[in-house]
Amino acid sequence: MNNYFSDSFRLLSSLIVGAALLPAVASAQVATKSATYITEASLHCEELDVSVETYCEANERLDGACFLQKVKLRQTGTDKFSEKLYLYEEYLKDRSLITQLACVKGKGDKGRSKIVLSSTNLGNCKSCEWDDYFSETGAFLGSTREKFGATNFKPKVLPGNFLQKHDFALDDTGRFTEIEKVSVKRTQREGK
Repeated sequence: MNNYFSDSFRLLSSLIVGAALLPAVASAQVATKSATYITEASLHCEELDVSVETYCEANERLDGACFLQKVKLRQTGTDKFSEKLYLYEEYLKDRSLITQLACVKGKGDKGRSKIVLSSTNLGNCKSCEWDDYFSETGAFLGSTREKFGATNFKPKVLPGNFLQKHDFALDDTGRFTEIEKVSVKRTQREGK
């Protein structure tokens, strides 16, 4: 009987100690989740406000492992709003990210400006860098992406005459005429 009582007492005391430690374990889990941080880059392009929110987790090995980017496009005159998600499920391996957003000129006197989002996976290959194109109203026009980068919207293959069809103004070297461009940071600290 004494042996039964001591076993029950040990079990009960283990449960009490475990219950007492539960808030500490929950607190440690919350502390881990608080290591997630968000950076934001934005620009104004004619009647379109564009922002990119980058969601990352602190990672000593990678200096910011980013798993999600939200692109928000809002027309200032009408307040029409759209949001595009770039979800990077293999972010510890792939490292795909939007690194720059640019407002570029359209052709002609009434050429409306367009948005170009430049992305990379930090690799060294032909398909490791790509651009996503949006109209002056925020509509997705297409992408040069081949195999990297995941989105919540279907990529559109670009026809050969894409830039001319959508009236992008190009200089003599075939580059966009940029009105403004902004770098998208993936780290919390400056200098990285």
